[in-house]
Amino acid sequence: MNQIFNLKRFLMLFSKHTAENYKTYLMSAAVLAGMLAVVIGLGAYLSDGKLSFSIQFAVFVNFFLIAGCIFTSMMFSDLGDKKKSIPVLMLPASLFEKYLVAWIYSFVVFQLVMLCCFYSIDYLILNAVKKATEEVKMINVFSTEPRYWLVFVFFAVLHSISLLGAIFFEKMHFIKTAFAFFVFLGFIILISNKMMSSLLDVEIMQSIPLGRLVIKESGKEFLINPPLSSETIVFYASILVIIVLWTGTYFKLKEKEI
Repeated sequence: MNQIFNLKRFLMLFSKHTAENYKTYLMSAAVLAGMLAVVIGLGAYLSDGKLSFSIQFAVFVNFFLIAGCIFTSMMFSDLGDKKKSIPVLMLPASLFEKYLVAWIYSFVVFQLVMLCCFYSIDYLILNAVKKATEEVKMINVFSTEPRYWLVFVFFAVLHSISLLGAIFFEKMHFIKTAFAFFVFLGFIILISNKMMSSLLDVEIMQSIPLGRLVIKESGKEFLINPPLSSETIVFYASILVIIVLWTGTYFKLKEKEI
């Protein structure tokens, strides 16, 4: 398998993966759509048909991130089973092609399915309740003001973490990855609080790395927002992390072949 990528071979592998898993994927999409219908419908009922942008966005974000992480964490589940891993690794395709199939399904295809499911359900429910109020409008998750589109960057970060966890852990991929992520996040926040407390010599109420800072002095709380330049740093740092983790996942997959 000298060639890292061959288009014809990749398309055959993609077709094979689709043929073997399309029933499971369709069923998963149906479950996702059903859950969205229940939650959005319940939101419309509790708000008297006035589904605000905040409600729609909250539903979208939670389903998008949680479902995406769960789905991604299952992409390499066969490699955790020795009996199933051998046929997968022996497939006449390069590791890069196998990785690319998993990446496309978990990152590209999932987002397309999620958007189709969400907007279809949202549209149907909003039209069903539009007689109750004319104030209801469909949210644009790609909006730049407010910057709803940042959720796609955050999803890419979580996807890269979940994909690495899918290949790094052999069992309970989602649970172990989520646990490791929250432990790491808690450690970063703790260190950030300690560092800022030492530097400023005040009581730190909240300290988000490269984010806002809440301090308490003389019984009063003060909010310090980060400069605009820090948002640019966070954005490009996130892109770098995504690329590094995606690349790390590929090389971790290569270890499985060895």
